[in-house]
Amino acid sequence: MKFQSYSFGKSSIVYKLLIIIGFAFTLTACEWGDQIESLAQPNPDDFAVLNTDTVTIQLSTIGTDSIMTGAVARMLLGTYKDPYFGRVKTMSFFQPTATGAVVLAQEAQYDSLILSLNYDNTYSYGDTTKPMNLTVHKLLKDITDIPSGTAYWNHNSTPYETASIGKITVIPRPRTTGQLRIRLSDALGKQIFTMAQNNQLSSSTDWINLVKGLVVVPAPTDNGPIVGFEWGNSVGLDSTSVQLHYHTPLANEFKKDSTVFRVTANYNQTVADPTGTQLAKLPANKRLSLPSSQSGNMAFMQAGTGIMMRVDLPYLNNFKYTKYTAINKAYLKVKPLKASVTDPLRVPRVLYLYRLDKNNQFYTDGNGAPLPVAILGAQGGASAPYQTDYIKNEQFYRFDISSFATEIMASETNDIGGFVIRSSTFGSTGLFRENGSEFSRSVDRLVVGDQKNADRGVELQLYYTTVKPK
Repeated sequence: MKFQSYSFGKSSIVYKLLIIIGFAFTLTACEWGDQIESLAQPNPDDFAVLNTDTVTIQLSTIGTDSIMTGAVARMLLGTYKDPYFGRVKTMSFFQPTATGAVVLAQEAQYDSLILSLNYDNTYSYGDTTKPMNLTVHKLLKDITDIPSGTAYWNHNSTPYETASIGKITVIPRPRTTGQLRIRLSDALGKQIFTMAQNNQLSSSTDWINLVKGLVVVPAPTDNGPIVGFEWGNSVGLDSTSVQLHYHTPLANEFKKDSTVFRVTANYNQTVADPTGTQLAKLPANKRLSLPSSQSGNMAFMQAGTGIMMRVDLPYLNNFKYTKYTAINKAYLKVKPLKASVTDPLRVPRVLYLYRLDKNNQFYTDGNGAPLPVAILGAQGGASAPYQTDYIKNEQFYRFDISSFATEIMASETNDIGGFVIRSSTFGSTGLFRENGSEFSRSVDRLVVGDQKNADRGVELQLYYTTVKPK
């Protein structure tokens, strides 16, 4: 173990301990205003302050059975080929709804049927200079027709018609307040228009019988961006919607109008095909991890698909068997694999640490919420921002895990698990704890080399004090 030390003299360990105890009793006997005439100070030369950065760290990758993606505030669309994660694909299933009867005047004339998607001005991932090829399909099933107490997950899919009712090739404009407008089938548009004129869309049920829902599908050959869109809400004026446009001829002009069917239910499917990558080795049993030693000396994390990085410190507990030693501070430093970071494929701005047991199950509180490090005693150690050291020209995350190190020193069983690294907090508790989390509605990812990788990405910075016995 490599360390630096600063020490000079020797004295009795008993003497030093008696001084500390005597000082404590002296303080308890004092009242405010009392003056301490003299106090024997321990010789600082009898203490060694050390630090080390060579503690063994074990990295591994774990998968999750699924992530809840129903009713997310961000719709995700796109596909790209990732050298570490394989082909990543996102598509959005949703249901536009009529809030009541749809009635049109007999003299009205049909113009168009438009799907209007509002860009999420906060999110995109991948190369936004490349085109997206999108098709729109009608669903064959009502997505709200599911058992009570269940939800949609990232791997779910609803059957849809093979033939598309709309398509577009577009260079997206993400992170703006603009819209992506896709013209839909005139055959469907005129059918909706005619039924409305004939009072055949008198309720939302009539509408759902006609249009159960829609799905936007990216082309499987695309290698561009994944773009976020806001689906809004049932009353928001700028929510994603299907718009039936028509006009009414007047004496000297055309009066243009539209009926808007707003999205009230949706979910994202986010999946990856890891064929040909190290992640193809991920165990089917999610209680098991893929050690970095079996995945090219790398570990991985990706939001959306549910891949998380596990960190274990198997030998840190050896310090408890070193007499007269106390850990002062412990920091976990994580550096992304340089080759994995590009402008389109950026790393998360912040990472979060949560506690796991040996079976990859989260430690939780009484409400079923996973416990971050901070709740177990660290001072802000649950998260770490991505930062740059301009002197060393390196980028990294740095977590304060001092409370974890202290817990190891106090543990009698040493069975205190490890950490999981992810790109966001949780949105809820219990079974649906990913509900509303950024982890469920993004595809940010991270690749880290282990301590045997040429681009070493993890380091434990440990600072501790030891009293030198006589």
